[in-house]
Parts: sequence; structure tokens; C-alpha cells
Amino acid sequence: MDGGPGWPDVNRLIRAAVAAAAALATVICTSPSAASDPWAPKPRACNTNAAGAQLHTTEAVRLRADRGTRSRVLAVLPKNTDFYAECWGVAADDAWWAYGEVMSGPRRQHQGWVAGTYVAQGCRH
Repeated sequence: MDGGPGWPDVNRLIRAAVAAAAALATVICTSPSAASDPWAPKPRACNTNAAGAQLHTTEAVRLRADRGTRSRVLAVLPKNTDFYAECWGVAADDAWWAYGEVMSGPRRQHQGWVAGTYVAQGCRH
């Protein structure tokens, strides 16, 4: 979005905010289990410029195989499920999605995409 001269680069500000929140969350919450393969390839649609971030679901959300509401549903995560986002992606409709690992609840250690509108910074468990 171009707001004219003097407007900050919104993407740069978002990346900086996510990185700062991730650094704080790392101190407070645990990162993915050692059982997770840290060298496993990330999905091709991931933006890895920002650090990972500890998130939680703000309501029930579908864990999907890819970005977008047409992607296959892997599971439904209840409200307040902890989710460690390894990277970010944007769908064709400009909605942002987080890819990572479920950190709490019955789907713990499952990986997939969650819609950014249904997650917030920090952990709940």
C-alpha cells in the first residue's frame, strides 16, 4: 500500500514487530521439541526473513496442508492451542498464514498452516 511520501515501509515494520515479539516469546515459551527435525525443508511459500514466533489460537482454527481456505484440512485446533510459527506466507487474497508446529493439545507435534487472523502472540500452556 503506497501512502505517499513519508509513509514507512509497512512490511519492514511488520517484520521488525514479529521479530521482537518472537524474541520475547522465546524467553517465555518453549520452542519446538527436539524430536522435530530442524533441518527439514520449509515449504517453498515460506518467508524466512523473520524469526520464528510463539503463537496461540484465538478461536478454533483449521490446520491446513497449504495456505488458503481451499487447502486440505489436517485438523481443527481448539482455542488457546499453542503454535510455533517457523515461517510466514501470503495467500493470493493477501491474507497472511503461519506455517509451523502445534505445541499443545491432542494435535501436538503436527505441522501445517494456520490463518493469521486466528492467532496471537504468546503461549497459553
